[in-house]
Amino acid sequence: MGHDMSVPEAPNVDGPWDFDTFTLVCSRRARPDLKATFWALYEESFGPLRTRAAARQVLTESEFEAALDDPTTWKYVALDSHGVPAGLATLTDQVSTMPWISPEYFAHRYPDEAKRSAVFYIGVLLVRPDMRGHAVFARTVNCMAERVTAAQGVAAFDFCGYNDHDLGLGSATAKILSRDNAFEVSAVDVQTYYVARATGREARTDS
Repeated sequence: MGHDMSVPEAPNVDGPWDFDTFTLVCSRRARPDLKATFWALYEESFGPLRTRAAARQVLTESEFEAALDDPTTWKYVALDSHGVPAGLATLTDQVSTMPWISPEYFAHRYPDEAKRSAVFYIGVLLVRPDMRGHAVFARTVNCMAERVTAAQGVAAFDFCGYNDHDLGLGSATAKILSRDNAFEVSAVDVQTYYVARATGREARTDS
C-alpha cells in the first residue's frame, strides 16, 4: 500500500491575500509613503480618545511615522480594487518597541514564546470608512493570526475602556481569533484610574 509522502503546504504568512473587494499585502520594509494616506484617518479614528481615556492612547505624528519606518514591524496594507490603500494594521514580535507595554511582563508570563520571539503585539488597526463593510478588519486580523499560529506564539492587543466596552472592539477581535483561528483569548490585566476631588467641605474628624 502506498503512502502519501507529500509535504504539508506551508501557511501563507507573508501574503498577498486576494479577497473579493480588496487585496492585503504585508511587508516589514519601511513604508513612509503610507503616512500621507493614513495619518489623517488615524487622527480621525483615535484623536477623540484624548478626552475619552485617562491613559494616553494616541500616537504623535512622529511616533506614527516611526512605526511605519520600523523594520521590526509588519505593515499589513489593504488595497481596494483600484489599488488605493484602504486599511492598515501593524504587528511586531519585538514588544519592547511598544512604549506603553512592559516586555518583562510578557517574558515572565510566556517564557517559552518570549525566548523564541513568538510574543506578538498588534498595534494600529485602521480601515477607511467606505471600506468598513468589506470585512477588512476581520480579514486583516485573520492574516495576522496566521503568522502567530505558524510561530506557535501568542498575540497581545489592548483597548481602552471606551473602545472595549462602548464600541465592543475587544470582544469583536476576540471572537474573530477564537472562531476563525482556534485561539483561546482572555483578558490578562486592567488598570483603573481614580480621582479624588476636593469638595471644600470641612473634613470629618472621628470623635
